[in-house]
Amino acid sequence: MGSARRILVDPDPRLRAATKAVHLPDKGLRRLIDDMVVTMRKAGGVGLAAPQIGEPLRLAVIEVKGLLTVIGNPAVVKTGFPAVDWEGCLSIPDRVAQVRRAAEIVVVADDIEGRRVRHRGTGLLARAFQHEMDHLLGRLYVDLIEPSELVDTREHPVKPG
Repeated sequence: MGSARRILVDPDPRLRAATKAVHLPDKGLRRLIDDMVVTMRKAGGVGLAAPQIGEPLRLAVIEVKGLLTVIGNPAVVKTGFPAVDWEGCLSIPDRVAQVRRAAEIVVVADDIEGRRVRHRGTGLLARAFQHEMDHLLGRLYVDLIEPSELVDTREHPVKPG
């Protein structure tokens, strides 16, 4: 089992840094993936990208409805119609906003064994794929909205969904 790592918080410049491709399978990356899963679960998130813990790699983990997905070097193949929903980020604590993203997405990515796999996601899973893939490009969800659209959950509790 891995160890929890410190999650970087915006405006840490490492969240905006370029990332490098990963080459799976790799024992060192397996340890990193274990750390990412522990960190994500401890923080109560549904996804975590390597840059969020200071690793400039094209690697993310996502867990929706009990299904853990590891994506290395992901690429979007297809997107569906747009939908607006609440979104937050472990690197932007206590803030959420309504963000427009594709409600359905098809992604290809390397799995933990290095196989190129196709993933189809709808709803929260589609949103998580897009959110984590943005991290791998140095983008945060706040780049997709106006600053005035951010809601401070400490002052105005919001029930996403």
